[in-house]
Amino acid sequence: MSALSAAKAILEADATLLATSTGGVWDYDETGRLGINRTTTPGAFDDNKVIKPCVLLRLRSSEPNPFLQDEGARYSGVTEMLEVWFYEDSGYSNIETMRDRVWTLLHAVQLSDTFMCLWAGDVRGGRDTDLNANVERSTYQVTTKKSA
Repeated sequence: MSALSAAKAILEADATLLATSTGGVWDYDETGRLGINRTTTPGAFDDNKVIKPCVLLRLRSSEPNPFLQDEGARYSGVTEMLEVWFYEDSGYSNIETMRDRVWTLLHAVQLSDTFMCLWAGDVRGGRDTDLNANVERSTYQVTTKKSA
C-alpha cells in the first residue's frame, strides 16, 4: 500500500471529516493531471456546478533519505511529500475545519508500510480561478523504505 492510498483510506474512514467534505476525498489517480474538475470528478460539485467542500491528495515527490540506509540489507529510506488540497466555494471555514481534522488524522501517525507521517507546512488563502473556488494546501512528509 502506498503512502497516498494509506492516507486516503484513513481520511475516507473518518465520519467527522466526511461530514464537512461533502464533495468527497479524491486522489490523483482519480482526477488525473487536471485535478478536481467538473468532468472527471462531478461528485465534487452540486447541481449548479458549484464546488462542494472537498479534499484532494497528491504525492509530490520522492527523495532519497541519506539517514536511513543499509547497504548490507539492500534498502534505502525514501522521503515523500504528500500534498493535501482543500477546496471550498467561498470563505475558508470549511477548509479550516477539514485542514484541522486531516492534521489530527495524519500528523505523527504511522501509515501502512511507512514510518512516520509528519506535518510539513501549509499554504493558505489561495484561489483557484478555473474552479472559482478557495483553495489551501497542507503538506506532510512521509518516510518509507525502498528495498530490493
